[in-house]
Amino acid sequence: MNSLPVEVKRHILGYCNIADITRLAQTSTALNSIACDYIQHRLHLLTMPFFDNVGTLMGLLRSCDAVVSGSCVLHLMLPANETPWVSTDLDIYVSSCQLTYLSVLLEREGYVVMHQCSVEAGPYGSSSICSVVSFSNMHRSIDVIVSSTVAAVSPIFEFHSTAVMNFITADNIFCAYPMLTLELMSMVNAGPLYFEAFGFRTMCALEKSMPRSIIDCHGLWINISNMRRVSLVPAEVFESLGFIDLIWVLGGYVCGSLYPFVRAQCFLIEDDSHELLGRQFLGSEELT
Repeated sequence: MNSLPVEVKRHILGYCNIADITRLAQTSTALNSIACDYIQHRLHLLTMPFFDNVGTLMGLLRSCDAVVSGSCVLHLMLPANETPWVSTDLDIYVSSCQLTYLSVLLEREGYVVMHQCSVEAGPYGSSSICSVVSFSNMHRSIDVIVSSTVAAVSPIFEFHSTAVMNFITADNIFCAYPMLTLELMSMVNAGPLYFEAFGFRTMCALEKSMPRSIIDCHGLWINISNMRRVSLVPAEVFESLGFIDLIWVLGGYVCGSLYPFVRAQCFLIEDDSHELLGRQFLGSEELT
């Protein structure tokens, strides 16, 4: 495979999902280089409409403990040649305490604020999004989703489907439900549909009630620089994202409950030194 032109190598890997590429990267040094080149190429295609290079985006994420999530990350994880849709948006998630700094960095890249709005709980029942700020450089727009907690990723685990519970940090790619997502499957909380005014009621979705952690063995962490599957410890999560751990429970239908649908729950464990009194918080609620 080494003798093939770069374009041919990339086309071949375009039939592999990100887990397949990671496994391939561990078989030899040569294939690791090919896999790393391919992922950098995919990241370049993701970044190119918005910034001059991948390094600019990764620098923004690193400086602000921010992440990229949404359809563009899902597209990156799936086989490019077998994914019929193309993502054209860029969603950056950041905590409220880092929004000002991120805004300054985006303005340096030629972006200006076009619109800002507060977000109510809405159909997701989410309490972790406090606002959405839209930036534009007159050619492309970027949506910045502002988390009400110190964790930029909190809102991601309160969405309606496991298919979008993925994100990119400055160093890693994360997929919360790889066994489902990479097989084009997901678990869905039907609650938002139930309460939307669509004129009909959907069937009750089954609730998968087992709590999950961002550092448990079921998620997929991939280091971008060497394409290795990694296991992050709390100290590494804190260095990358600014908190110790995040635990979530999917929403859904609860048998026998007076209130049929429950929203997804997201519990954040902060660094003990975040406040002078050393208090810990779960989500936006203080632990007592």
